Amino acid sequence: MPLFSRSAKWILCGEHSVIRGGKAIAFPLHNFSSSVFFEKSEDFSIEDSHSKDTILTLLKRGCEFFGVPLKKISGRISVKSDIPIRSGLGSSAALCSNIAELFQYCGCRGDLFESAKHLESEFHKRSSGLDVAVVLENRPIIFENNKISEIFEPKFWPHMLLTCSGEKSSTSECIAVVSDFFLKDEKSALDSDRQMSLASDTCEEAFKKADFNKLRDGIMLGNEVFRRWGLYTESMSRCVEKLLSAGAVAAKPIGSGLGGYIVSLWEEPFRNTSVS
Repeated sequence: MPLFSRSAKWILCGEHSVIRGGKAIAFPLHNFSSSVFFEKSEDFSIEDSHSKDTILTLLKRGCEFFGVPLKKISGRISVKSDIPIRSGLGSSAALCSNIAELFQYCGCRGDLFESAKHLESEFHKRSSGLDVAVVLENRPIIFENNKISEIFEPKFWPHMLLTCSGEKSSTSECIAVVSDFFLKDEKSALDSDRQMSLASDTCEEAFKKADFNKLRDGIMLGNEVFRRWGLYTESMSRCVEKLLSAGAVAAKPIGSGLGGYIVSLWEEPFRNTSVS
């Protein structure tokens, strides 16, 4: 039985502005994964740990993209994932990448990235392709102007911790919040995009020069933008305050906002389990 499997991901900086061509830095997260098992058969069935309707919708969307009937992928499909949903860890990107690869396995020709990105738009209305790109590449990437601009090897790996804020969020809802910000105050919104771009540039330089202080500064620049966008909740604020009080030198959201996970940067290995 063929197995298609992808790891989770997390974004260090560049969220939202990446939709408008801005730079983003993202990493795979091997703690979680999503898998699709497929067995060719005349019978068509779906076993899913979340929603059969979602899988069927993605399969139909894939058929439209490749221009094939549903019977092209007739068989027994089983989907399993332990990637937390609505948490900014790429559950939809991993699923869509697996489904896109399933279509290729069944003989459908087409670019894997473009087909997975098309499928992910079912979740996010307008996918930037960032999540799909890092999930497919499974290596640290710099993403800009709607494509991978570089696959890079960081010069150092400082102590960073991912902590759940205790809330889940919808990416499409967060995109709507930022879009509304543009409508209300385009100048401030464009300034925010520029600041997020500066955060990405700063973090990129930090990883390439092993500069801890620059990484701290870049993370905090990105964090300020999330607050300006109005994508912070009380639960997220409490989580960040707790991390900083415990010794973290910087922290910011890693997903679309209004919940999800927080990344924090530490000078020493993290030991206080009470904040995780």
